[in-house]
Amino acid sequence: MDDWNKILKEYLRNRPLFLSVLRAKEVSLYQKYLPITHPVLDFGCGDGFFAKVAFREKVDIGLDVEESRINEAKMQGVYRKIVIYDGKKIPFKNNYFATVVSNSVLEHVECLSDAVYEINRVLKPGGKFLTTVMTKKWEDYLLGAKIFGRIYKDYMRKKQVHVNLLTQKEWDEKFKEAGFAIRKIVGHLDKDTCQLLDLLHYISIPSLISYKLTGKWIILPFLADVIYPRKLFIKLSRGNVSPDVSGALFYELEKK
Repeated sequence: MDDWNKILKEYLRNRPLFLSVLRAKEVSLYQKYLPITHPVLDFGCGDGFFAKVAFREKVDIGLDVEESRINEAKMQGVYRKIVIYDGKKIPFKNNYFATVVSNSVLEHVECLSDAVYEINRVLKPGGKFLTTVMTKKWEDYLLGAKIFGRIYKDYMRKKQVHVNLLTQKEWDEKFKEAGFAIRKIVGHLDKDTCQLLDLLHYISIPSLISYKLTGKWIILPFLADVIYPRKLFIKLSRGNVSPDVSGALFYELEKK
């Protein structure tokens, strides 16, 4: 509970509510693999905040497309080097990395098969690919979908830029086709937590406004320590669920 509390506290002081609850769970899944084996590539690193919280050490390479928040990643100080990705080829030689991590990225990638093959190419044989992905169940469970049906699902897909919401079986096949062996799958978003996160999207609107106006998600971080029921959020999101009914999956993959 203490580690969860610290993780969630750090997120709530720096990021929107809905994102904090989800990311705290994801951090706990990656931290089971610490210390990670170097060299490490963070595929789709974004602003670098997740890596800063999750890995507690320098990550060798942060990689993302130019139109992402990769420039903000430099301020986190977590990467030894920041590299721009052209969306086609990872600019490193074959068998270069011992570990690749990619948190909630692949569901947003246009050329999914190419990206997964590229990740496999730059991994050493026996190297680990640790990743979380959203599934088709995510949109099926959305609270708004219960009221507005397909219209709401389509709206959220566009809003969240989800181009790959696959079933567990489809994700399994995608990774196997690219040359990975599946060592572990964890389902970490049950139906109730998906609905909670959907609701928290709208409660988090003030954070979005704050970011647009000031560049900061949270203006008064200390207030998050007081107003948010962290123990309740931890209790609601801590459990795992069967992968085939989960709104999101964590994979431990290994290059054959």
